[in-house]
Amino acid sequence: MEERLSVNILVREEEMEGKKVFVVNNDETGVADFGDTLEQAIDNFRKSLTMYLEAYPEKRKILVDQEETVLVSQILL
Repeated sequence: MEERLSVNILVREEEMEGKKVFVVNNDETGVADFGDTLEQAIDNFRKSLTMYLEAYPEKRKILVDQEETVLVSQILL
């Protein structure tokens, strides 16, 4: 079964080599990627984040713990 993980992302448009691209990044991990379309940028980001979390599995636990803390905080509000 695929485990789902939520992360906050920032999306911005930039010009790279004379053309517009979309850049997606996550501050908690420092992972970023880009694409010609928003969909491509998000897909590339997912792949990069997956590789990052495979290389640093302890980071997944930190993100899961943060996500659980946020969910509890939202419920208590």
